[in-house]
Amino acid sequence: MLNDSRQQTPLAGLTGGADALEHGSPDCVTLLEVPFAELVNLRGDPENADFTAAIQNTIGIILPTEPNTTAESDHYCVMWLSPDEWMIRAKVPPVDDLPTRLNLALQGIFCAVTDQSSAYSVLQLSGPKSRCVLAKGCPLDLHPRVFDTGHCAQSHYYKTSVLLHRLRGRADDCWEVIVRRSFADYAVRMLMDGMWEYTEGRN
Repeated sequence: MLNDSRQQTPLAGLTGGADALEHGSPDCVTLLEVPFAELVNLRGDPENADFTAAIQNTIGIILPTEPNTTAESDHYCVMWLSPDEWMIRAKVPPVDDLPTRLNLALQGIFCAVTDQSSAYSVLQLSGPKSRCVLAKGCPLDLHPRVFDTGHCAQSHYYKTSVLLHRLRGRADDCWEVIVRRSFADYAVRMLMDGMWEYTEGRN
């Protein structure tokens, strides 16, 4: 039908638009796309008790204030970006409009809530070689003694900025890579290139 519209991810050109991208092998390294993830950027004063209480009452999480750490519940993960900035990532499909709920709860409080869901793509890189793939294009020290589970950091992978988050509660080494939508295709191609020696290259 001419009037039938379908939402597509920025990786539709790599997948034909049918399914979310999946590449690699579980025993070595796997790259997965997490399509249409809900992301909200939050700015505010963590020393303002009204601000922090409103956030906790809305999403059930106390904002993390230690640099490069996260706090999470069954439904949300909050990533520290700077002393007055966080990224809220919904872990389950949204059942309501989170930015609207936050704005209502924060009325009269000096802060900013910005829906970033359509601005970023979320990728997951997992498996024994996932850290090796990331290390090829990211200058951060990714060793577990430095970058533990539940930690996050802003950096770059080759020529695109990324927000890295090492996931908790996974038996394998699993990383979330949040990248601007306009650079998602580039980031995926560079990650796939970095995976080559552990997938196609070993055949």
